[in-house]
Amino acid sequence: MKEKNMWKELLNRAGWILVFLLAVLVYQVPLVVTSILTLKEVALLQSGLIVAGLSIVVLALFIMGARKTKLASFNFSFFRAKDLARLGLSYLVIVGSNILGSILLQLSNETTTANQSQINDMVQNSSLISSFFLLALLAPICEEILCRGIVPKKIFRGKENLGFVVGTIVFALLHQPSNLPSLLIYGGMSTVLSWTAYKTQRLEMSILLHMIVNGVFFCLLALVVIMSRTLGISV
Repeated sequence: MKEKNMWKELLNRAGWILVFLLAVLVYQVPLVVTSILTLKEVALLQSGLIVAGLSIVVLALFIMGARKTKLASFNFSFFRAKDLARLGLSYLVIVGSNILGSILLQLSNETTTANQSQINDMVQNSSLISSFFLLALLAPICEEILCRGIVPKKIFRGKENLGFVVGTIVFALLHQPSNLPSLLIYGGMSTVLSWTAYKTQRLEMSILLHMIVNGVFFCLLALVVIMSRTLGISV
């Protein structure tokens, strides 16, 4: 009986690994479509609406899946003033690690990370509607469900502490760190997000924090793009 239960547990974990890999592929669909539309030089408004529609479908799948498997309820009635303070402090820590990583990049004669360069190109050459959905909504929700939800709570069920460590590493690797400074930037952010989810036992909290980080970044980058497109100012 014990051996049977062990095999059942292994199959369950293997099944969740397959779910994780499939979810990663689904998450990539709007990103791939954005690249294709950009290469084909589809009108910005049209491409933006296409990507927005795809993103909404993917988000619906992730959110319904998370609710059905009890990874997150997406009911924010738990939110209190102290949670706002936690988010603010966590955001400052992430900003601090980003600043330190950026300084190290400058010392290495590099201006930005490989992942950041790809994002900059995407925002510059695609619709801001697409960029908003991809950066401010899709990435925070999908990446948190994957790395702070499925990995620790399902694949490492019963060993969640180890799962949060693995999820932290997976998140950093998904952002393609190519050197020590980029590892500090994405590893630092991932650590704070994992700590937030772990301490609060609320995936919604790390999602909110991730949304704040990406949302602020999107606003700054969108401002640069608008200035470039409308005023011809190169920043």
